[in-house]
Amino acid sequence: MTPSGTPLAGTMDRATRSSPAPAEGGAPTWPAAVSERSVGMLARRPRSATVVAVHPLAFYLRFDRSRPDGTTEGILPVVAQSGLRLPNAVVLAPGSSRLGWGVQPGDRVGVGDGEIRLPGATIRRARVWRPVRVPTSGHLPGVAATGSLGRLASPGWAVPARHLATTALRGESLVDVVGHTVGVGQGLTPSGDDVLCGVLLALRLAGAEDARRHLWTTVRPRLGATTAVSAALLTEAADGYAVPAVVRLAAALAGGRESEPDVVPAALEVRAIGHSSGADLLAGLAGALAAADSTCGGDPSSRVLGLPTVGAHHLPTTPGVTS
Repeated sequence: MTPSGTPLAGTMDRATRSSPAPAEGGAPTWPAAVSERSVGMLARRPRSATVVAVHPLAFYLRFDRSRPDGTTEGILPVVAQSGLRLPNAVVLAPGSSRLGWGVQPGDRVGVGDGEIRLPGATIRRARVWRPVRVPTSGHLPGVAATGSLGRLASPGWAVPARHLATTALRGESLVDVVGHTVGVGQGLTPSGDDVLCGVLLALRLAGAEDARRHLWTTVRPRLGATTAVSAALLTEAADGYAVPAVVRLAAALAGGRESEPDVVPAALEVRAIGHSSGADLLAGLAGALAAADSTCGGDPSSRVLGLPTVGAHHLPTTPGVTS
């Protein structure tokens, strides 16, 4: 079993994995493992969803229909076996989608009754997988570990991330700083959002639940200011979920493995995510962990990250680098 998730129900045998079965009318059926976080999306009655982004190893669906409480269902990522396993993803069996997805942004596809119906294939739920949460630990990482994160992080974001986390930990208003961070940057997941994901996850790791809740309460009403995909990932981070590489890094930090040989490989794996998403997320982690350490006594600005005194003037005024 991979560290990225735990199977809950159902299996895919060797024949199914290597050769997708033909569906009615000759189109293939691709078996998939559905995240426990997204089972409900596939289980509902059939309805349409819009393709919002397509990549060689993934595509993303947006549901426009509102729930009874007025909220929307959100985003459903569909990824190939070798793609980045997002915590709410539908993950295809090996060998599926090798000829391409057959959809483009703006296309509409049917979703429901355990299936995603593409023009040339049907993706069908075969089992459920459970994403792993970032742990909560009373142990804060030491100088070597946190310094390693800082050196691998996006240099322009560690200071703003620490200011944001410090403000959250103090229970002060986050309206201005969050307003200057949500949606800032370019790409499917703007840099500011990746930083926020890192801060939310670091606050959970540090056991700073009040600060995490305070930050998320301010971020959530502003999700409309960013992309639908990024809003979905922020929601996952607020609940403690992230891609497997980030969870592995957090587990290493929570387990007290503070030396650089223990932390650096995990941090490098995170840094390799996207064009800059991983480095931006590391900035959020490093900055927030430094802020949490500061509240426990001492000044991490020089002892941990070598950062200057933090103030609102350190916030970026221009979009971050492309994610």
